[in-house]
Amino acid sequence: MRVAALAGLMLAVASTGAAGDPGLRVQEMYVRSIAKAPPAGKRQRFDFLVFYADGAAYRGDASFFANESLGKDRLGTYQAVGDDIRISWPAGKTEVMRRRGERLSGAAGTRWQRLPKVSGLRLQGTYAIAARTAEPVWIEFGSDTTFWDQGVIRHAANLEVLERGVPAPQGGGGTYSLDEYTLTLSYAGGPAARMFFCILPGEKDLARPKRLVVSTYLFELKQ
Repeated sequence: MRVAALAGLMLAVASTGAAGDPGLRVQEMYVRSIAKAPPAGKRQRFDFLVFYADGAAYRGDASFFANESLGKDRLGTYQAVGDDIRISWPAGKTEVMRRRGERLSGAAGTRWQRLPKVSGLRLQGTYAIAARTAEPVWIEFGSDTTFWDQGVIRHAANLEVLERGVPAPQGGGGTYSLDEYTLTLSYAGGPAARMFFCILPGEKDLARPKRLVVSTYLFELKQ
């Protein structure tokens, strides 16, 4: 498969299944936290491993959800045989992983944890961006699917304009929805913004997780 086509598939995570093509759907997504903790105030980075229904595979950080410039060494294909997953990367590199429940184990003792799909989930809580920013960036989710935010679109999702060329708001309120790994914020009286979203593994209460990822940034529960 050509790299350009694979790049399109990677970006399709942010609009999973939007075209109605089952080949664009995520089969499984895993995450591995970077072992070295970032300096205080810096962004926490994660490695993602994505398996698509059509056999495409991606490994890299969350920046691929917002950037079409993808490294060729991170795109490949996979085959699942029993509990083993064989991934073929460019330059003839092959990697075999073993599925163990909700986890994958690979070479050199690497451990990956499956990310839950959260279609239709209703969140409850206020979350603030973990990295240091010039101004406050937060979002409050209500169990009635309403939200209020400050700076999420411009600073976390890094969007200057939304659909139909409408300038991205500095903040506001409206309704939200979750579809697998996509968060859609529909501002009152304005267009919607869609971005990557995931809840990190190990959470006991998915409706009120302690940590979640919006676009490429880690957010933490404040209240």
